[in-house]
Amino acid sequence: MSTAYQKYEIGAKVYHEDYGEGMVVEVRPRQFFDILEVAFADGVKRLNSNHPKISDTPPQAATPSKTAAKSRRSRKAHRDGARRRRSVDASTAPGPAIDEPELETEENAASDELAADVDAAGEEAEGIAYFSDSEVLRFEETSLAPFRDADTPLDGDDAFIRHIFAEKLSLTRGFEKLLCLPAVRDLEQYDFQIQAVLRVLRNLRGRAILADEVGLGKTIEAGLILKEYALRGLVRRALVLTPVSLMSQWREELRHKFDLPFEIHSRGQRWDSYPWMIASLDTAKTEKNRDEIGEAGFDILVVDEAHRLRNHLTQGWRFVDALSLKYLLLLTATPVQNDLRELYNLVTLLRPGTLGTYREFRKQFMVRGDKRLPKDPTKLAATLSEVMIRTSRSSTSLTFPRREVRIQEFRMSDEERKLYDGTSRFVREVLTDADLQDRSRWHLLLLLLQKEMGSSAPAAVRTLERAGRVFHGSAVGKKIDKLVQIGHAIETHAKRDGLLDLLRDEPDEKFIVFTQFRTTLEFLESGIREAGFEPVVFYGGLTPAEKDRAIEAFRGKKRILISTEAGGEGRNLQFCRTVVNYDLPWNPMRIEQRIGRVHRLGQTRDTLIWNFTARDTVEDYVLAILHQKIQMFELVIGEMDMVLGQWSDRDGFEQEVFRIWTEHRTARERQQAYSELAEDLMLARTRYERIRQYDDRIFTPMNKAHLELAR
Repeated sequence: MSTAYQKYEIGAKVYHEDYGEGMVVEVRPRQFFDILEVAFADGVKRLNSNHPKISDTPPQAATPSKTAAKSRRSRKAHRDGARRRRSVDASTAPGPAIDEPELETEENAASDELAADVDAAGEEAEGIAYFSDSEVLRFEETSLAPFRDADTPLDGDDAFIRHIFAEKLSLTRGFEKLLCLPAVRDLEQYDFQIQAVLRVLRNLRGRAILADEVGLGKTIEAGLILKEYALRGLVRRALVLTPVSLMSQWREELRHKFDLPFEIHSRGQRWDSYPWMIASLDTAKTEKNRDEIGEAGFDILVVDEAHRLRNHLTQGWRFVDALSLKYLLLLTATPVQNDLRELYNLVTLLRPGTLGTYREFRKQFMVRGDKRLPKDPTKLAATLSEVMIRTSRSSTSLTFPRREVRIQEFRMSDEERKLYDGTSRFVREVLTDADLQDRSRWHLLLLLLQKEMGSSAPAAVRTLERAGRVFHGSAVGKKIDKLVQIGHAIETHAKRDGLLDLLRDEPDEKFIVFTQFRTTLEFLESGIREAGFEPVVFYGGLTPAEKDRAIEAFRGKKRILISTEAGGEGRNLQFCRTVVNYDLPWNPMRIEQRIGRVHRLGQTRDTLIWNFTARDTVEDYVLAILHQKIQMFELVIGEMDMVLGQWSDRDGFEQEVFRIWTEHRTARERQQAYSELAEDLMLARTRYERIRQYDDRIFTPMNKAHLELAR
């Protein structure tokens, strides 16, 4: 036995066939993983991240500057880790929780119950066991002393041995009982999601690809994992990377359902400003941000739409690969889009070496001449089970309700049409006549104004009034004043009258009426009240308590909820089945978020979606593309984003819609341009369907192989 090894000998010497002579430990069959991971956080973190990369080419030597920087970060990590370890009492309950408000009574009760179970189990423990055959380990008090007193970084054999112990102990099974389940709210709990979470915590050690099919709740599984780690004190800093269009949805769900205080990163903000942050991958991977993110010391990284990391040559893949992380979750419904190399790249991010070198992987699992189909799917399934969880719809026995979509087209009154056409003409003229710098300044205002015209005349008039005060007396101001006068003369509102008729025709039905604008919400509320109904309103300006009261009132006797986009994020409203899109967002993802409040897991009735639109408007063209051309409303929740991801890397669907509307003067030109946009989206949907079929061809035999292995 080496001299270095003898330093860690405590009590009698014992011999193990894998490790030789080692330390004696006291055995207690209890949930010990959480305590050990706090005590050895630095060791586990460094082993999981600073591994030797396996590749076909030898690694290049680090430059002196990089080596010195890494050494400084290592010393700081050791000092911080030592301070954390001294704060942990290894003989009591799990590690400290995150710095946030005191947990609910149920959570405290769950923690107390766990501590009681631990102490009771410890009293029954007898004998001595070793690392390989002990279910749960507990150090004797004296064995923790060297680790508590390690104020200085260790090098050489000392550090290596301690890291080996940390790695072996981190394999100890724990999490027999999830503390997070009583600590979440407004969440339907499904067994397949709970089992997935337990597998990630127990077997995969918090580093996994969550590859459930679209609509099965990968976001929920990630939220449960985050909450569990937070309650046990194993995660104090977390970063979620997601597409820009989904950042607010992630924040609302994580805050409302899991009570995790996530903040969206804003430009110029330091990455260590908040312990729980959400950002886009495109922002995080830039040279300006990636080093600061690495130094911020996040414990866990969650990457949504992780198939965007499928290419190991991209900046995004290299950024994630370079981070030092204890835990890493990659969420994607389509892990493979072109060939099996993409799957290899994702697995390498999590556990380098799991699939060997790429040359070995290609030889063992890829058919010669065809990189798309696997050979020996049984063995590949067994290997991937170490890092991946994939649940199919067929394996859950879940049935989604039918979705019925109805288009309600209105003809504007003469006054409404005059205001709409006048405003559209004003928008085009300003963008055409302004120089490049002024055009960029005008763009946001004109975009907002055009959207408001599709929502309600009062919403547009309020914005015009504000703009008129800014440009008072100028030529532009005079045009704005004329539009304001037209708006004030409107007496008949076709869409609102149509909504009142719908509410009268269905007296026993609950309705969620969505609008993008607070002014439209107030306009609808007053009109609906005047018609004799008692609506409930929901918008972002309400306090959390007011929002909860509004939802509970709607769940009870109230049958009409008027909501801005805030109601489309984070709330489950399956007790209602009818959604009215009073105005139509140009961003398809916002439409999907609205529908997803009622058409989701837990809905037991067929859902009904009403889309209101006026003829010859932007919304009319958008609806024709989404509904008639690509059949968006037939897609499963989550699939529209996959289609848009196949469509373009340009500014986005919303910007493209606005560009076409403003750059083409005649209805014929606009019709042609929107038809071309529709053709592009139809091709994108076709590409997505092919990718989905390809994934099914790969993972269906793998799922069968998993079942065989389970037997």
